[in-house]
Amino acid sequence: MAKAASSLALPIIFLVLLSLGEQNMGSIMCDLLIGPCAKFPDCDNSCRDKLGPDSNGFCDIKAKNYCHCKYDCWNAKTPV
Repeated sequence: MAKAASSLALPIIFLVLLSLGEQNMGSIMCDLLIGPCAKFPDCDNSCRDKLGPDSNGFCDIKAKNYCHCKYDCWNAKTPV
């Protein structure tokens, strides 16, 4: 009986990991710098215009004041 239970453990673990992977397929985030913050004063709206409604943006001081967009790689518009 112990052997039968152990032979089922590996397929069950595989199925659980597979189902967890499918749930997270759409959550991979990408980054894009679209230009200087002076050119795009509202980075958040500029990112939404270029990459779709699920993206967001901010003025990244570390990137020399460039608009930094984060968007869902799978569901966004094609970056320009």
